Amino acid sequence: MNEALALRVFVKPVFAQLIHSAAYEGPCRVGDKETLSPETERREGKKHFVQFYRELEKSISPEAVLLKPTYIEWRDDWAIPEEEMRKLEPDIERADLVLIAPSGLAQYPAIRIAERYRKPVAMVGQVISVDMSAYLRSRGMEGYALLDLDELNYLISLLRVKKAIMNTRILIVTAGSLLPVGVVSSIWDLEAIKRRYGIDYKCITADEVFEEMDRVMKDDQRGREAEKIADDLIKKAEKVHMSYEDILRSVYFYVAVKSLMTKYRCNAFTIPCFEICARRIASKRKVTFCLTHTLLKDEGYPSACEGDVSVLLAMMLLMYISRKSAYMGNSYVVDREKSIVALHHDVPGLKMKGLEGEELPYEIRNFTMEGWGATIRYDFSRDRGEIVTLARFDPTGTRLLVTKGEIVGCEGFDEVGCRLRALIKVPDAVRLFHKEEEFGHHLAMVYGDYIRELKDLGKLMGFKVVEV
Repeated sequence: MNEALALRVFVKPVFAQLIHSAAYEGPCRVGDKETLSPETERREGKKHFVQFYRELEKSISPEAVLLKPTYIEWRDDWAIPEEEMRKLEPDIERADLVLIAPSGLAQYPAIRIAERYRKPVAMVGQVISVDMSAYLRSRGMEGYALLDLDELNYLISLLRVKKAIMNTRILIVTAGSLLPVGVVSSIWDLEAIKRRYGIDYKCITADEVFEEMDRVMKDDQRGREAEKIADDLIKKAEKVHMSYEDILRSVYFYVAVKSLMTKYRCNAFTIPCFEICARRIASKRKVTFCLTHTLLKDEGYPSACEGDVSVLLAMMLLMYISRKSAYMGNSYVVDREKSIVALHHDVPGLKMKGLEGEELPYEIRNFTMEGWGATIRYDFSRDRGEIVTLARFDPTGTRLLVTKGEIVGCEGFDEVGCRLRALIKVPDAVRLFHKEEEFGHHLAMVYGDYIRELKDLGKLMGFKVVEV
């Protein structure tokens, strides 16, 4: 399973108690001398610190790891002593989020902590939380004002996706130009994407992949691994329409790709189709890449057809949010009046209902008329009425096209070639087509409605969401 999916958000709880120099009243405080004394403030602060952390421990999302809570004090000369700030330093660098308790005037130490350690800062509560967040955002830093712990846990879920994206490294197979001829709307500036989102990548040649496949076929141990995978796929399939040897060849390719992903520390994959097809490399080895994409996605690894990084990046978001295997394909309008589009590719996942759930029922069918090129076929008509989310980045990687749809049928299930089609009713098929003028073809799809999460991730990660 992709380790990026197992990442958790490290939360650093901080309680900053203001200790006044004396028990005085004025326009900022009212009370008797006992209540306002520094000793009482310190005692009450430590009590509330314990309460704050106990409530947090009880309610925090399992997607988070709580670091050691830290209690600091500051003074009414509006200075935070250096020795107090240093209390944060044993583990502040590990923190993905600093959570400041909503004590009196805590927005001031919150912004100073953010400025010093350049960490995202959040606060649960009202008034001072928005004061803090507005200051930080106006200066290009991350500040989050949250109404309650449910909102904190939702923020943690988004930060987990962001962290997973930052820990993704794509293995990109090339066969000439980095820009695939079949998807010229693919993201073309990978360095810009790396700077913007933290996604890394490794480019290798098609020759290297197929040389690795040849080594797998000659290696007894890896050959047995491939045979076990093929046997398992055949055993679980409802029907198999091709020979064992031709299925095994596609599995050899998958094992080779996994080997190279391990070698280059990658956890996402894409490979061009047209360029490799034209060089006759695929036909010589009697393999297509469809099965590899399916198997990788079912293990949590985003994997896209045709070298398309635009759809791959959208697929990452959808898979990391939903923890489900994704589908992808060309989208085209099939019924204007009923607003139905088809999503068309032979790469359904068997874990599209959840990576930890049961596999979906499937058949295995050959891609080519000659009988080779294993593909998984899933009948999407089994899921009529299911809600799905569709998405794709534009060629600059700065805008995300999203829409929600409902599965209404399936076509091409029994056909040879790249023919499997999920039929999806969307809000406005014609408008979606014309929006694709700016984004390109191929859409990624997952089961469920994740429009809200994508919009909020856009705010958090810095991309614009365009909804149809």
